[in-house]
Amino acid sequence: MKVSYLITIIFSFLFLSNSNLVKAQVKNDNITYDPNIQTVLLHERGNQLTEPVIVLGSGKQLQLSFDDLSDEAYIFRYTIIHCSSDWKTSDLDEIEYLEGYFEDEIEEYKFSLNAVPQYIHYNLNFPNENMQVKLSGNYIIKVYLDSPEPQNVILTRRFFVVEPLTRIEASIPFYPKKLEYTRLKQQIDLKIHTPDLFSAEPEARVNVSIRQNGRWDNMKTNLKPTSIMMNTLEYNYADGIVFDGGNEFRNFDMKSFWYQSPQIQRIINDANGYNVILHGDGIRKGKPYETIEDINGRRLIKARNDQETSIEGEYALVDFTLHSKKIENADIYIMGQLNDWKMNALSRMRYSPETNRYYGQLFLKQGYYNYNYVVKRKGEEVGDITVIEGDFWDTFNNYYIYVYYRERVPEYDRLIGYLEFSSH
Repeated sequence: MKVSYLITIIFSFLFLSNSNLVKAQVKNDNITYDPNIQTVLLHERGNQLTEPVIVLGSGKQLQLSFDDLSDEAYIFRYTIIHCSSDWKTSDLDEIEYLEGYFEDEIEEYKFSLNAVPQYIHYNLNFPNENMQVKLSGNYIIKVYLDSPEPQNVILTRRFFVVEPLTRIEASIPFYPKKLEYTRLKQQIDLKIHTPDLFSAEPEARVNVSIRQNGRWDNMKTNLKPTSIMMNTLEYNYADGIVFDGGNEFRNFDMKSFWYQSPQIQRIINDANGYNVILHGDGIRKGKPYETIEDINGRRLIKARNDQETSIEGEYALVDFTLHSKKIENADIYIMGQLNDWKMNALSRMRYSPETNRYYGQLFLKQGYYNYNYVVKRKGEEVGDITVIEGDFWDTFNNYYIYVYYRERVPEYDRLIGYLEFSSH
């Protein structure tokens, strides 16, 4: 199949998949609404491999960047929206949580050099002198053209502002409460030490969310303490707070198109761009656990050392193949930051009965990528990583714990605790 034909297919697919989102109400979620917008990154300034979390009043900044595959540069605007712990827009007025402007422009952009397709790279560091955040909690940054009506929004991304007022203790024991989970699942043992400030109605006003790696579909939310001793909240559920152990992430290195890294079978290049074909993947369930170094599902956007990644990094259509018989009443998705951890039309694999394989394709910028496969059964919202990847207690996973406190006046959810820790 010609690369030019592949590009036509992928952009038609991107347009059809995203145009429906634009017509719908904009959500407080990590969504790219414009098919021309690619490689959206949000992290601590200067470090791609970090979560978009800053401490209130610390002076630290987050960095938002993206590529626009349009022919001309636009002046995009952005605003910041305060949300509740469950990501609903809070009742706060902008003047209550923002200082400075309530809307600002993204002024920093550069045109790509010698890249196919051509693009314009945008960058924003915030909070900045024009717009600062005054309260902790969950936030959305919304980027749009001209005005924030739904049809003008190009992307939304989640980030966190924390007041570190609690001390969180978390660990993963070898033996879980349910012994059938031994050497399979990862149980989170959790205690939260709170100052007297938060001693009023902790059962009603304190809630906890726990996220595994970058996934949102299997996130544990609205966890309430099972016991309170002095200023310590304990979360001692009968079956425990349990996540699938899963497996280490698969990976491929696409930082250069001059050579084929071990995970790449073939690179096709013509005047229309690149098509990278990965070696076929197999099912890992039932096989022994292997320690594989990974970055827990993240991506590192990076070109060769002689290139400036932001404007010289090139794009490729990347072909994925999974050797598997058809799984009935379920879909298989490519999972990782390479698709914003979404199980959607872009990441869904297509099954071929002729070859007894699943096929998928993503449009990605040069870099190093992690991914795994998850199965989502009909009618369910949570993907099952164990069907394809297996289930191992030994897996190194990152966990993120968020502790919220419901303030009464003004009424909003403060983020009073945050902890990032590894399973081992």
